[in-house]
Amino acid sequence: MREDLTGRRYGRLTVCREIKQAEKSRRHYWLCRCDCGKEKTVEESHLKTGHTKSCGCYRKDLPSSRRIDLTGRQFGRLKVLEEADNSNRTGEYWKCVCSCGRLIEASKESLCAGKTKSCGCLQAETRKKNMKKAIHFVGGTCLERIANQKNTANNTSGYRGVYQRENSRWRAAIGFQGKVYNLGTFVNLEDAVAARKKAEEELYEPFLREHGVKAVQKGGI
Repeated sequence: MREDLTGRRYGRLTVCREIKQAEKSRRHYWLCRCDCGKEKTVEESHLKTGHTKSCGCYRKDLPSSRRIDLTGRQFGRLKVLEEADNSNRTGEYWKCVCSCGRLIEASKESLCAGKTKSCGCLQAETRKKNMKKAIHFVGGTCLERIANQKNTANNTSGYRGVYQRENSRWRAAIGFQGKVYNLGTFVNLEDAVAARKKAEEELYEPFLREHGVKAVQKGGI
């Protein structure tokens, strides 16, 4: 049987009644009346641990010497304008203006800890930049890899997909959509390179055009 907190006092709060929640909810909330007359819904664990002791008036009554004034301070792209109305929530919130012009309210903890640095525009810009840098795979093929036609460091023939076999002949191959295609074995390097380039024109170039990607460098790979 659950404990009934009705009538108990926690700091400046007197518990009035329990707030009904969904049956599957693991959290329990209580309606409390503060000594100043305001009512506030508080999570049960916050009452028992002393995390919440009033509707917010207790913090306002603290001597100014014990509180940090963030007015005018800069946190990333945010400049603090003034303290927000904290009467109906736990914690200390401040009104801020972002460099993009948007106004938001952020908690003192998130500002001072560096967790909130903008109105959200910084995260959006970062995601956009990361998406541009991300490697895109389509149908098992990396678009950036086939678009970048520069030689790899371990390439010895001077052309990607062309290598010399033990019998001194040249073999050409190409990988596409998770498969490797053998293009043949040739006596001359030039013939192997020609076979590789033809395969690129037939496989890579239409694929890149379809997805709006341009080859970085045309030539042997």
